[in-house]
Amino acid sequence: MDIIKNSIAVLGLIIVTTQSQATLITNGSFGVTGGCNTGDWTKFGDVRTVDISGICSAELNVNDFADYEAELSQNLILDVNTDYILSVDFNVGTSFVDTVFDDFFSISLINEDFDILELLSMNIIGNETLSKSLAIDATDLTSFTNQNWALSFYLFDDVDLDDNNSFTSISNVFIEEVVTDVPEPSTLAIFILGFASLISRKKIANKLIRKSIKK
Repeated sequence: MDIIKNSIAVLGLIIVTTQSQATLITNGSFGVTGGCNTGDWTKFGDVRTVDISGICSAELNVNDFADYEAELSQNLILDVNTDYILSVDFNVGTSFVDTVFDDFFSISLINEDFDILELLSMNIIGNETLSKSLAIDATDLTSFTNQNWALSFYLFDDVDLDDNNSFTSISNVFIEEVVTDVPEPSTLAIFILGFASLISRKKIANKLIRKSIKK
């Protein structure tokens, strides 16, 4: 019975390990209601925190007059042999429908050599709410020498082409490793419990054999 109990304990540990993957981003939720903040992030331009319906977001703002670019970034340690998924929710908007197409938003990885691995780029022509899961492939990372990366959210408004103001509101930022070739927890349970049962039966059989020999 002790073997089975120990095996079940190991099973629980394995299931927890395979089901939970820590995000590489810190403060990806930008705090909590009443304490929204951009701690652990680097800001450039007009970047502020907002609280909308109890969800904290980081908001980038640009215009044609002074703040025509804004960026929010955070340094990362990535394994070049690992695939990742970036998950992020964001809203983009402009003060009026942009027919010039000079405002755009991008999500990229930038290393210290200023190499850019672009994950998403879009023109801002109206108001949209989006939720994205973006792949970061190991094969793309290995094509660059410098692996000191930063995740960058960048908003840009080309100067003097129109008079609109644009913004991007970012929330729920997570980067997690892509887990591959890991058995489902149910498969692990069957294997471990079956193995524990086999060992237990062998232990009982050995006891019976020893008793019969003594007789």
